[in-house]
Amino acid sequence: MADEHKRAAKKYLSLTMRALVAIIACWWVAKGMDFGRIGETFSKSWLVLTGVVFVFVLSQIILAIRWWLFMRAWDIHIDCWSAIKLTFLGLYFNNFLPGSVGGDLVRAWYVSQYTQKKMASVISVFMDRVLALFGTILIAVIALMMTGQREIFTRQEKSGILSVFSENRTVILIVVGVVAAMAAGVISSQKGRNFLKTLFAKMLYHGKNAARQVLQAGLMLMRKPWLLPESLLLTFFLQAMVVISLWILGRQMGIPTELKMYFVFFPVMWVVGSIPISIAGVGIVEGGLIMLFMQFGAVQFGALSPDLKPLVDALVLSQRAVWLIASLPGLVIYLSGKYLPANFDQEFSVDEKQTMQ
Repeated sequence: MADEHKRAAKKYLSLTMRALVAIIACWWVAKGMDFGRIGETFSKSWLVLTGVVFVFVLSQIILAIRWWLFMRAWDIHIDCWSAIKLTFLGLYFNNFLPGSVGGDLVRAWYVSQYTQKKMASVISVFMDRVLALFGTILIAVIALMMTGQREIFTRQEKSGILSVFSENRTVILIVVGVVAAMAAGVISSQKGRNFLKTLFAKMLYHGKNAARQVLQAGLMLMRKPWLLPESLLLTFFLQAMVVISLWILGRQMGIPTELKMYFVFFPVMWVVGSIPISIAGVGIVEGGLIMLFMQFGAVQFGALSPDLKPLVDALVLSQRAVWLIASLPGLVIYLSGKYLPANFDQEFSVDEKQTMQ
């Protein structure tokens, strides 16, 4: 019972901290927004925005097909339509139920209930997520190399770090001092040392599990070498669909940034948003995109006009709106229970090639 209370306390503490980060990030982003201008931009671009929603929904269907291919590679015979429903269910959990259980864990849990190959079902979701992150990073790197704008980032790297340190050295030194004092306090006490031992043991345990999953995934890919390139092509295709649709929306709003920069900005912030420091990346993704667009998005056009800021704000808010709207099918699936198998109360195994509703 005590362990359950500790786990619950840690869960709520994690959620509270991420919610606090999201609130601070949203406040920082919102304080510089002209919502009147943003509303005008939305009213002129609603038709294209509707098209972006359609494209994003289609991309999620392609993502579900990619996951379905992984499950088939592991001889988990769930039908494609059920994989699509579980994908939208996971998207809904990611965006509307920001607890400690993410959409990937939801997908893994439901599939693991319907098969004796529980580890395989978890690995299929793990591989799907790793491949998505790898593909997203690869798209951003390739786009950055193709833009010829690497100097934009490297030019400010040297002076930027030095200027940030010189302007904020007092705050930085205080933070470093506080962290050092806390670390010394933890190490000097028996309770703190026990905590570090427990933390190390947990990290070692989860590290071994992750290594085992990676090894099993690698062995499976060696047996089926077609799976990786096929899945990467699907990843590139669905990411390109979404990025191009957002570029079209940006052009409709009057943002002059070229398409190749979109292939850098959005994938980079999608990866950053996947880091669990905020709830669903709220505020972090929007703030990062605004910074990238305003600093680097129109360098080839000269200095950015302040009038462009509300247009960029409208674009990044549009992306969040698209994510939320596209999650609504997951809400319908969740409320209707259509993600459950027809014979849920009976013995069920997708390894026997039974299907969901």
